[in-house]
Amino acid sequence: MPAIAALTIADGAATPVNHTFSPVTTDGSLAKWADRSPSVAAGFRTITEEVLEPSGQRTAYKITLGFYFPVLASVNGVDTVVRFNSGSVVINMAPDSTLQERDDTLTYMINTLGHASIRSSVENLEPFY
Repeated sequence: MPAIAALTIADGAATPVNHTFSPVTTDGSLAKWADRSPSVAAGFRTITEEVLEPSGQRTAYKITLGFYFPVLASVNGVDTVVRFNSGSVVINMAPDSTLQERDDTLTYMINTLGHASIRSSVENLEPFY
């Protein structure tokens, strides 16, 4: 089990800038990190991860990553959240899956999100035809 620690994540700028997401909280299943560099707490960018074991109707491990990125603007001289972008990734892993199967699943997901066609679709808000 990894200990919660700061995450250094690069942004999407032409010359990427690293952002530090510092630990906020963890309860053993849900962890939260925040990039506290914005001027007001409402503007902190956050990442969460929750790991749930199989239970009841849920027959697989469920790992959920959440991303929340507020955008600040000065409104009457006060930094205010004017919009946000967010996303989530849900991964379901069978309890009896092998390490290689879990690694392949994660790698396929990471590589798909980084694929030029997927990036273009998301960046330009365009569906596939």
